[in-house]
Amino acid sequence: MPQSLIGHVIVASTLVTESVFERGVLLMMHHDDSGAIGVMLNRPISPPPAELIRLITGQADDGSLATPDDEPMGEKPLVSEPQPSGPRKRFEVPAATDKVATTNSPAEFVHFGGPLSGPVFAIHDTKSLAEGYTASGIYVAAQKESLEQLVRDKIGDYRLMIGHAGWTAGQLETEIDAGMWHILPASSDMIFGVDSDIWPMLIRRATASSISRWIGAPDNPVAAYLN
Repeated sequence: MPQSLIGHVIVASTLVTESVFERGVLLMMHHDDSGAIGVMLNRPISPPPAELIRLITGQADDGSLATPDDEPMGEKPLVSEPQPSGPRKRFEVPAATDKVATTNSPAEFVHFGGPLSGPVFAIHDTKSLAEGYTASGIYVAAQKESLEQLVRDKIGDYRLMIGHAGWTAGQLETEIDAGMWHILPASSDMIFGVDSDIWPMLIRRATASSISRWIGAPDNPVAAYLN
């Protein structure tokens, strides 16, 4: 089994030229010997899909509350943390087709998580609304009530996500070995504390970390910022 990258970010190297992932930064949410799942952190959708926001906030066009039918998740969760049992409410949408920007954005923007479709969910920093977690201070929520509270009450930082990226067994490891991705531990400051493009802020540090790993030298976080 490969060393799990859950709770890390992978940063696209300059070898990645595919438009979806070029200059991409992804938070890893699942990784084991069956494959890997991550979500893009720097692909906000502007403007956000109106229907999605209407469903999450529960506000219909006529002012009444929108109440999508309950249904069980039925799919493998994006995180390895055990999920609450019983019926759950979710919103199933196709992969985003709206205009996709290339920088981070305020929380009210919806983010394109990747080309594979799936339930709308949020990554956030509010422990009381955690349904799973990926790293210290970075939690996951997909239930209707949790999404509503995050959007309406603005009790913490969050990113609403549509879609995700996936790799088959061994695929991500092969791409990392080929130098396509650099790896860094994730932190809440990294995920939620940047309102400009995160890739230029991480690529130098991430490249230095990879070089240290390739040559077998200790990783020195300060070295990447020295002239």
